[in-house]
Amino acid sequence: MFPDSGSMIKLATHTVVGFPNLKASEKIVSLLAKHSKIVELQIPFSDPVADGKLITSANAVALEQGINPRKCLDFAKRITKKFPAVDFFFMSYFNPIFSFGLVKFAKAAKAAGVRGFIIPDLPVEEATELLKVCQQYKLQLVFVVSPNTPDARLKLIATKSGGWIYATARLGITGAKTSFGSALKKFINRIRKYSKAEIGVGFGAKSKKDLSAIRASGAEIGIIGSELFRQYQAGGLKSLAKFLTSLD
Repeated sequence: MFPDSGSMIKLATHTVVGFPNLKASEKIVSLLAKHSKIVELQIPFSDPVADGKLITSANAVALEQGINPRKCLDFAKRITKKFPAVDFFFMSYFNPIFSFGLVKFAKAAKAAGVRGFIIPDLPVEEATELLKVCQQYKLQLVFVVSPNTPDARLKLIATKSGGWIYATARLGITGAKTSFGSALKKFINRIRKYSKAEIGVGFGAKSKKDLSAIRASGAEIGIIGSELFRQYQAGGLKSLAKFLTSLD
């Protein structure tokens, strides 16, 4: 698990490997790693159903660059060596990992220094095989829950999860406007009934104020994704660096 940061939120950031190209992507990830406890490295996929316009577009650009799971593994191996204190997770839809081979991919991810996987389209009921593989290679499988996740499934995830839990602050896709208020706190409390694992909240966070509201809700990890792409598109690394500094 991650070191205790007291009342401070732990920042998790998200990027797509190979966006806008591998060289620039490594610069982006290096910048994210300097400000983050966790960095999600998304393996580009042709049908990223949980993602909004910005991240979907980044997936398409990366695919046009020829980025595939093998190149993502090579990328991760380089970047984890540069930032050993950061927890890097592969965020991927299930198809690329399944096509690569569960055991083969997990073994390569472990060797690349990755801590685990976030797979938004893999329900816990269908994750038995991958859970076994992750346990074998000491990798965390982070499950995604949303406000409409029933209690029975939350309880099941609590018994199966090997790491933290990714809670979406609302229904829908990434990038849209989100209110981090009383409804989120009730959702976090509902998860807490079944799990003592750390909870990360994403989908819509875009400021230090949002991160503070997420922490006030009872979660330990604040996840920022789409806003990072928006900042990069607005002004490149300079704009992104300024934004990340504003979160410190």
